[in-house]
Amino acid sequence: MRERAGVPGKIGGVVLLVGLLVGCAGNRPAEAEALAVSKPAMPALWGSLTPGPFDVGVRVIMLPAQALSPREEAGPPSPQVTLWYPVARGQRGGSRLRYRDYVALSGLESHARLAEGAAAGEKAVSEYNQLLLQNGVPALAVAAWLGSEVAAGLDAPAAPGRFPLVLVAQGLFHSAHHQALLAEYLASQGYAVATTPSFARALPPGPVEDVLAGARLQARHLERALAMLRSESMVDPARVAVVGHSFGARAAFLFSLRRPVAAFVSLDGGIANQQGKDWLKGLSDFRPADFHVPLLHLYQPGDEVVAPDFEFVRSLRGADRWLIRMEGLRHLDFTSLGAAAAIAPELAPSGRAAPTAEAWASTVRVTGVFLDAHLQGRPEVLTSAAAGLPPGAVEHLKPAAP
Repeated sequence: MRERAGVPGKIGGVVLLVGLLVGCAGNRPAEAEALAVSKPAMPALWGSLTPGPFDVGVRVIMLPAQALSPREEAGPPSPQVTLWYPVARGQRGGSRLRYRDYVALSGLESHARLAEGAAAGEKAVSEYNQLLLQNGVPALAVAAWLGSEVAAGLDAPAAPGRFPLVLVAQGLFHSAHHQALLAEYLASQGYAVATTPSFARALPPGPVEDVLAGARLQARHLERALAMLRSESMVDPARVAVVGHSFGARAAFLFSLRRPVAAFVSLDGGIANQQGKDWLKGLSDFRPADFHVPLLHLYQPGDEVVAPDFEFVRSLRGADRWLIRMEGLRHLDFTSLGAAAAIAPELAPSGRAAPTAEAWASTVRVTGVFLDAHLQGRPEVLTSAAAGLPPGAVEHLKPAAP
Protein backbone atom coordinates (compact mmCIF):
# COMPACT_ATOMS: atom_id res chain seq x y z
CA MET A 1 0.00 0.00 0.00
CA ARG A 2 1.23 3.46 -0.76
CA GLU A 3 0.02 6.79 0.55
CA ARG A 4 2.10 9.36 -1.23
CA ALA A 5 1.41 13.06 -1.20
CA GLY A 6 1.24 15.01 -4.42
CA VAL A 7 0.26 18.52 -5.38
CA PRO A 8 -2.99 19.63 -7.00
CA GLY A 9 -3.21 20.26 -10.70
CA LYS A 10 -3.44 23.69 -12.29
CA ILE A 11 -6.37 25.78 -11.16
CA GLY A 12 -7.11 29.10 -12.85
CA GLY A 13 -7.09 32.32 -10.89
CA VAL A 14 -5.14 35.43 -10.11
CA VAL A 15 -2.18 35.31 -7.78
CA LEU A 16 -3.07 36.96 -4.49
CA LEU A 17 -0.23 38.32 -2.40
CA VAL A 18 -1.28 39.25 1.11
CA GLY A 19 1.10 41.91 2.46
CA LEU A 20 2.62 41.58 5.90
CA LEU A 21 1.78 44.29 8.40
CA VAL A 22 4.90 46.16 9.40
CA GLY A 23 5.49 49.11 11.70
CA CYS A 24 6.13 52.56 10.33
CA ALA A 25 9.64 53.93 10.46
CA GLY A 26 10.60 56.76 12.75
CA ASN A 27 9.76 57.61 16.36
CA ARG A 28 6.52 56.35 17.87
CA PRO A 29 4.85 56.95 21.23
CA ALA A 30 5.66 54.46 23.97
CA GLU A 31 2.09 53.16 23.89
CA ALA A 32 2.42 52.34 20.19
CA GLU A 33 5.75 50.61 20.80
CA ALA A 34 4.21 48.48 23.56
CA LEU A 35 1.28 47.54 21.33
CA ALA A 36 3.64 46.52 18.53
CA VAL A 37 5.51 44.24 20.92
CA SER A 38 2.39 42.70 22.45
CA LYS A 39 0.61 42.13 19.12
CA PRO A 40 3.18 41.34 16.44
CA ALA A 41 2.26 41.14 12.79
CA MET A 42 1.78 37.52 11.78
CA PRO A 43 2.86 35.98 8.47
CA ALA A 44 0.28 35.95 5.71
CA LEU A 45 0.49 32.14 5.70
CA TRP A 46 -1.13 32.11 9.14
CA GLY A 47 -4.35 33.46 7.67
CA SER A 48 -6.90 34.17 10.41
CA LEU A 49 -4.92 32.52 13.21
CA THR A 50 -4.29 34.68 16.26
CA PRO A 51 -0.83 34.31 17.81
CA GLY A 52 -0.41 33.29 21.41
CA PRO A 53 1.63 35.17 24.02
CA PHE A 54 5.00 34.02 22.66
CA ASP A 55 7.20 34.62 19.66
CA VAL A 56 8.58 31.49 18.00
CA GLY A 57 12.04 30.00 17.69
CA VAL A 58 13.20 26.99 15.69
CA ARG A 59 16.34 24.91 15.63
CA VAL A 60 17.42 21.69 14.01
CA ILE A 61 19.11 18.80 15.80
CA MET A 62 20.55 15.58 14.43
CA LEU A 63 19.97 12.58 16.67
CA PRO A 64 23.18 10.69 17.48
CA ALA A 65 23.93 7.83 15.11
CA GLN A 66 22.46 4.55 16.26
CA ALA A 67 23.12 1.20 14.63
CA LEU A 68 20.05 -0.81 13.76
CA SER A 69 19.82 -4.39 14.89
CA PRO A 70 19.37 -7.10 12.23
CA ARG A 71 15.71 -7.42 13.18
CA GLU A 72 14.93 -3.74 12.64
CA GLU A 73 13.60 -2.31 9.41
CA ALA A 74 15.82 -0.19 7.20
CA GLY A 75 15.76 3.53 7.77
CA PRO A 76 17.88 6.52 8.72
CA PRO A 77 20.00 5.79 11.83
CA SER A 78 20.24 9.52 12.61
CA PRO A 79 16.95 11.24 11.79
CA GLN A 80 16.73 15.01 11.84
CA VAL A 81 14.68 16.62 14.62
CA THR A 82 13.15 20.04 14.00
CA LEU A 83 12.13 21.80 17.21
CA TRP A 84 9.87 24.84 17.51
CA TYR A 85 9.55 26.51 20.91
CA PRO A 86 8.23 29.61 22.71
CA VAL A 87 10.35 32.75 22.76
CA ALA A 88 9.69 35.74 25.02
CA ARG A 89 7.83 38.41 23.09
CA GLY A 90 10.25 40.73 21.35
CA GLN A 91 13.25 38.46 21.97
CA ARG A 92 13.22 36.46 18.73
CA GLY A 93 15.88 38.70 17.20
CA GLY A 94 17.03 38.79 13.60
CA SER A 95 14.78 38.33 10.61
CA ARG A 96 12.13 35.69 10.18
CA LEU A 97 12.74 32.66 8.04
CA ARG A 98 10.86 32.09 4.83
CA TYR A 99 8.88 29.01 3.86
CA ARG A 100 11.64 28.01 1.43
CA ASP A 101 13.96 27.62 4.46
CA TYR A 102 11.66 24.92 5.81
CA VAL A 103 11.64 23.20 2.42
CA ALA A 104 15.45 23.32 2.42
CA LEU A 105 15.49 21.17 5.56
CA SER A 106 14.23 18.24 3.47
CA GLY A 107 17.56 18.27 1.67
CA LEU A 108 19.56 18.25 4.89
CA GLU A 109 18.14 15.16 6.54
CA SER A 110 21.33 13.13 6.15
CA HIS A 111 23.76 15.85 7.18
CA ALA A 112 25.11 15.81 10.72
CA ARG A 113 26.00 19.49 10.40
CA LEU A 114 23.61 21.85 8.66
CA ALA A 115 26.44 24.02 7.36
CA GLU A 116 27.69 21.04 5.38
CA GLY A 117 24.40 20.68 3.55
CA ALA A 118 23.78 24.16 2.14
CA ALA A 119 23.96 22.94 -1.45
CA ALA A 120 21.65 20.02 -0.65
CA GLY A 121 19.17 22.44 0.87
CA GLU A 122 19.15 24.63 -2.22
CA LYS A 123 18.71 21.55 -4.38
CA ALA A 124 15.68 20.49 -2.31
CA VAL A 125 14.08 23.92 -2.80
CA SER A 126 14.77 23.79 -6.54
CA GLU A 127 13.27 20.31 -6.83
CA TYR A 128 10.16 21.27 -4.87
CA ASN A 129 9.78 24.40 -6.99
CA GLN A 130 10.01 22.26 -10.12
CA LEU A 131 7.50 19.74 -8.77
CA LEU A 132 4.94 22.50 -8.24
CA LEU A 133 5.54 23.91 -11.72
CA GLN A 134 5.20 20.48 -13.31
CA ASN A 135 1.83 20.08 -11.62
CA GLY A 136 0.58 23.27 -13.24
CA VAL A 137 1.02 25.76 -10.40
CA PRO A 138 1.96 29.14 -11.95
CA ALA A 139 5.47 30.40 -11.28
CA LEU A 140 4.22 33.54 -9.52
CA ALA A 141 2.15 31.45 -7.12
CA VAL A 142 5.12 29.19 -6.38
CA ALA A 143 7.32 32.21 -5.73
CA ALA A 144 4.67 33.74 -3.46
CA TRP A 145 4.46 30.58 -1.35
CA LEU A 146 8.14 29.70 -1.08
CA GLY A 147 9.14 33.31 -0.53
CA SER A 148 6.60 34.00 2.22
CA GLU A 149 7.87 34.84 5.66
CA VAL A 150 7.10 32.44 8.49
CA ALA A 151 6.91 33.24 12.20
CA ALA A 152 10.03 31.53 13.53
CA GLY A 153 13.48 32.93 14.13
CA LEU A 154 16.40 30.51 13.80
CA ASP A 155 18.07 29.57 17.10
CA ALA A 156 16.27 32.31 19.04
CA PRO A 157 16.64 32.11 22.85
CA ALA A 158 13.89 30.04 24.46
CA ALA A 159 11.49 31.70 26.89
CA PRO A 160 12.00 30.84 30.56
CA GLY A 161 10.03 27.89 31.86
CA ARG A 162 9.13 24.34 30.88
CA PHE A 163 6.55 23.70 28.21
CA PRO A 164 4.46 20.65 27.22
CA LEU A 165 5.91 18.72 24.30
CA VAL A 166 3.97 17.91 21.12
CA LEU A 167 5.54 15.29 18.85
CA VAL A 168 4.41 15.45 15.22
CA ALA A 169 4.43 12.33 13.03
CA GLN A 170 4.59 13.36 9.39
CA GLY A 171 2.58 11.86 6.56
CA LEU A 172 4.24 9.41 4.19
CA PHE A 173 7.25 10.96 2.39
CA HIS A 174 6.67 14.26 4.21
CA SER A 175 9.30 16.49 5.78
CA ALA A 176 9.35 19.20 8.46
CA HIS A 177 7.80 21.88 6.26
CA HIS A 178 4.53 20.00 5.82
CA GLN A 179 3.45 20.73 9.41
CA ALA A 180 5.71 23.71 10.13
CA LEU A 181 2.91 26.28 10.31
CA LEU A 182 0.91 24.17 12.75
CA ALA A 183 4.07 23.82 14.83
CA GLU A 184 4.67 27.58 14.81
CA TYR A 185 1.15 28.30 16.00
CA LEU A 186 1.38 25.79 18.84
CA ALA A 187 4.78 27.18 19.88
CA SER A 188 3.26 30.66 20.09
CA GLN A 189 0.64 29.21 22.44
CA GLY A 190 3.24 27.79 24.83
CA TYR A 191 4.21 24.38 23.46
CA ALA A 192 7.50 22.86 22.41
CA VAL A 193 6.85 21.05 19.12
CA ALA A 194 9.18 18.53 17.52
CA THR A 195 9.04 16.42 14.38
CA THR A 196 11.16 13.93 12.46
CA PRO A 197 10.87 13.30 8.71
CA SER A 198 8.77 10.44 7.43
CA PHE A 199 10.68 7.16 7.63
CA ALA A 200 9.89 6.63 3.94
CA ARG A 201 12.09 9.52 2.84
CA ALA A 202 15.16 7.33 3.42
CA LEU A 203 13.80 4.33 1.52
CA PRO A 204 14.19 3.55 -2.20
CA PRO A 205 11.31 4.74 -4.40
CA GLY A 206 8.38 2.38 -4.49
CA PRO A 207 5.31 1.29 -2.53
CA VAL A 208 5.41 0.80 1.22
CA GLU A 209 3.92 -2.65 1.44
CA ASP A 210 4.37 -3.40 5.15
CA VAL A 211 2.37 -0.64 6.81
CA LEU A 212 2.85 -1.89 10.36
CA ALA A 213 6.63 -2.18 9.96
CA GLY A 214 6.83 1.36 8.59
CA ALA A 215 4.67 2.75 11.38
CA ARG A 216 6.83 0.97 13.97
CA LEU A 217 9.99 2.50 12.54
CA GLN A 218 8.49 5.99 12.51
CA ALA A 219 7.26 5.52 16.09
CA ARG A 220 10.82 4.59 17.13
CA HIS A 221 12.09 7.81 15.62
CA LEU A 222 9.59 9.69 17.79
CA GLU A 223 10.76 7.74 20.83
CA ARG A 224 14.38 8.65 20.13
CA ALA A 225 13.41 12.30 19.69
CA LEU A 226 11.60 12.23 23.03
CA ALA A 227 14.60 10.67 24.77
CA MET A 228 16.86 13.39 23.41
CA LEU A 229 14.45 16.23 24.19
CA ARG A 230 14.14 15.21 27.84
CA SER A 231 17.45 17.00 28.39
CA GLU A 232 16.12 20.28 26.98
CA SER A 233 15.45 22.71 29.80
CA MET A 234 12.40 24.13 28.01
CA VAL A 235 10.64 20.75 27.72
CA ASP A 236 8.35 19.26 30.35
CA PRO A 237 8.65 15.52 29.65
CA ALA A 238 5.76 14.79 32.02
CA ARG A 239 3.32 16.44 29.57
CA VAL A 240 3.53 14.89 26.10
CA ALA A 241 1.05 14.74 23.22
CA VAL A 242 1.26 13.35 19.68
CA VAL A 243 -0.14 14.68 16.41
CA GLY A 244 -0.10 12.57 13.25
CA HIS A 245 -1.11 13.36 9.69
CA SER A 246 -2.12 10.64 7.22
CA PHE A 247 0.27 7.65 7.61
CA GLY A 248 1.92 9.43 10.53
CA ALA A 249 -1.19 8.94 12.65
CA ARG A 250 -0.41 5.22 12.65
CA ALA A 251 3.08 5.90 14.01
CA ALA A 252 1.63 8.30 16.58
CA PHE A 253 -0.82 5.62 17.66
CA LEU A 254 1.92 3.03 18.16
CA PHE A 255 3.98 5.60 20.06
CA SER A 256 1.04 6.22 22.40
CA LEU A 257 0.86 2.48 23.15
CA ARG A 258 4.45 2.51 24.44
CA ARG A 259 4.81 5.93 26.12
CA PRO A 260 2.65 7.99 28.50
CA VAL A 261 0.69 10.39 26.29
CA ALA A 262 -1.85 12.96 27.44
CA ALA A 263 -3.56 13.51 24.08
CA PHE A 264 -3.51 12.25 20.49
CA VAL A 265 -4.59 14.29 17.45
CA SER A 266 -5.14 12.60 14.07
CA LEU A 267 -5.16 14.94 11.07
CA ASP A 268 -7.15 12.92 8.53
CA GLY A 269 -5.01 10.06 9.80
CA GLY A 270 -4.63 6.52 8.54
CA ILE A 271 -6.19 5.17 11.73
CA ALA A 272 -9.60 6.15 10.36
CA ASN A 273 -9.71 5.64 6.61
CA GLN A 274 -10.42 2.73 4.31
CA GLN A 275 -6.92 2.56 2.87
CA GLY A 276 -4.92 -0.09 4.72
CA LYS A 277 -7.47 -0.42 7.51
CA ASP A 278 -6.19 -3.86 8.56
CA TRP A 279 -2.68 -2.59 9.29
CA LEU A 280 -2.75 -3.68 12.97
CA LYS A 281 -3.35 -7.39 12.34
CA GLY A 282 0.32 -8.10 13.08
CA LEU A 283 0.01 -6.62 16.57
CA SER A 284 -1.27 -9.77 18.24
CA ASP A 285 -1.25 -8.49 21.83
CA PHE A 286 -3.26 -5.31 21.19
CA ARG A 287 -6.72 -5.00 22.74
CA PRO A 288 -8.68 -1.93 21.54
CA ALA A 289 -10.56 -1.55 24.83
CA ASP A 290 -7.23 -1.07 26.65
CA PHE A 291 -6.44 2.15 24.77
CA HIS A 292 -7.26 5.12 27.02
CA VAL A 293 -5.57 8.14 25.42
CA PRO A 294 -7.98 11.02 24.59
CA LEU A 295 -8.25 11.12 20.80
CA LEU A 296 -9.25 13.87 18.39
CA HIS A 297 -9.71 12.82 14.75
CA LEU A 298 -10.21 15.63 12.24
CA TYR A 299 -11.26 14.42 8.80
CA GLN A 300 -12.51 15.54 5.40
CA PRO A 301 -15.52 13.88 3.75
CA GLY A 302 -14.92 14.48 0.05
CA ASP A 303 -11.50 13.17 -1.00
CA GLU A 304 -11.96 10.21 -3.36
CA VAL A 305 -8.57 8.71 -2.50
CA VAL A 306 -8.76 8.97 1.29
CA ALA A 307 -12.22 7.86 2.36
CA PRO A 308 -13.18 7.88 6.06
CA ASP A 309 -13.74 4.65 7.95
CA PHE A 310 -14.34 4.90 11.71
CA GLU A 311 -14.56 1.21 12.58
CA PHE A 312 -11.18 1.18 14.32
CA VAL A 313 -11.73 4.45 16.21
CA ARG A 314 -15.11 3.21 17.44
CA SER A 315 -13.45 0.04 18.74
CA LEU A 316 -11.26 2.10 21.11
CA ARG A 317 -14.01 2.02 23.73
CA GLY A 318 -11.72 2.88 26.64
CA ALA A 319 -10.80 6.28 25.20
CA ASP A 320 -12.56 9.62 25.02
CA ARG A 321 -12.87 10.23 21.26
CA TRP A 322 -13.88 13.25 19.21
CA LEU A 323 -14.63 12.94 15.48
CA ILE A 324 -14.85 16.33 13.76
CA ARG A 325 -15.67 16.78 10.09
CA MET A 326 -13.81 19.62 8.38
CA GLU A 327 -15.63 20.78 5.26
CA GLY A 328 -13.77 22.33 2.35
CA LEU A 329 -10.48 20.46 2.75
CA ARG A 330 -8.78 17.76 0.72
CA HIS A 331 -6.47 15.25 2.37
CA LEU A 332 -3.35 17.28 1.51
CA ASP A 333 -4.93 20.47 2.85
CA PHE A 334 -4.28 19.20 6.38
CA THR A 335 -0.66 20.20 5.70
CA SER A 336 0.86 23.63 5.02
CA LEU A 337 -0.64 23.36 1.52
CA GLY A 338 -4.00 24.32 3.01
CA ALA A 339 -2.51 27.46 4.53
CA ALA A 340 -0.73 28.39 1.29
CA ALA A 341 -4.09 28.89 -0.44
CA ALA A 342 -4.27 32.22 1.40
CA ILE A 343 -1.49 33.68 -0.73
CA ALA A 344 -1.48 31.35 -3.75
CA PRO A 345 -5.12 30.64 -4.68
CA GLU A 346 -4.02 28.34 -7.53
CA LEU A 347 -3.17 25.71 -4.90
CA ALA A 348 -6.84 25.36 -3.96
CA PRO A 349 -9.81 24.21 -6.05
CA SER A 350 -11.18 26.97 -8.25
CA GLY A 351 -13.00 29.57 -6.18
CA ARG A 352 -12.15 27.79 -2.93
CA ALA A 353 -8.93 29.52 -1.87
CA ALA A 354 -10.40 31.56 1.00
CA PRO A 355 -12.60 28.70 2.35
CA THR A 356 -9.66 26.27 2.13
CA ALA A 357 -7.31 28.59 4.03
CA GLU A 358 -9.95 29.26 6.67
CA ALA A 359 -10.77 25.55 7.07
CA TRP A 360 -7.05 24.83 7.53
CA ALA A 361 -6.88 27.55 10.20
CA SER A 362 -9.87 25.95 11.91
CA THR A 363 -8.09 22.58 12.10
CA VAL A 364 -5.12 24.30 13.74
CA ARG A 365 -7.32 26.13 16.25
CA VAL A 366 -9.24 22.98 17.16
CA THR A 367 -5.96 21.07 17.57
CA GLY A 368 -4.71 23.78 19.93
CA VAL A 369 -7.91 23.72 21.95
CA PHE A 370 -7.76 19.92 22.32
CA LEU A 371 -4.16 20.10 23.52
CA ASP A 372 -5.03 22.91 25.95
CA ALA A 373 -7.81 20.77 27.39
CA HIS A 374 -5.52 17.83 28.13
CA LEU A 375 -2.07 19.32 28.66
CA GLN A 376 -2.90 22.67 30.22
CA GLY A 377 -5.69 21.45 32.53
CA ARG A 378 -8.46 23.36 30.76
CA PRO A 379 -11.15 20.78 29.90
CA GLU A 380 -13.86 23.42 29.61
CA VAL A 381 -12.35 24.92 26.44
CA LEU A 382 -13.01 21.77 24.44
CA THR A 383 -16.75 21.71 25.08
CA SER A 384 -17.14 25.39 24.23
CA ALA A 385 -15.10 25.01 21.03
CA ALA A 386 -17.18 22.03 19.89
CA ALA A 387 -20.35 24.00 20.51
CA GLY A 388 -19.18 26.62 18.01
CA LEU A 389 -18.73 24.14 15.14
CA PRO A 390 -21.47 23.52 12.51
CA PRO A 391 -24.34 21.21 13.50
CA GLY A 392 -23.57 17.58 12.75
CA ALA A 393 -19.84 18.17 12.36
CA VAL A 394 -18.95 16.82 15.80
CA GLU A 395 -19.37 13.31 17.21
CA HIS A 396 -18.22 12.71 20.76
CA LEU A 397 -17.65 9.07 21.73
CA LYS A 398 -17.26 8.81 25.46
CA PRO A 399 -15.40 5.96 27.17
CA ALA A 400 -17.46 2.89 27.90
CA ALA A 401 -18.19 2.18 31.55
CA PRO A 402 -15.59 -0.20 33.05
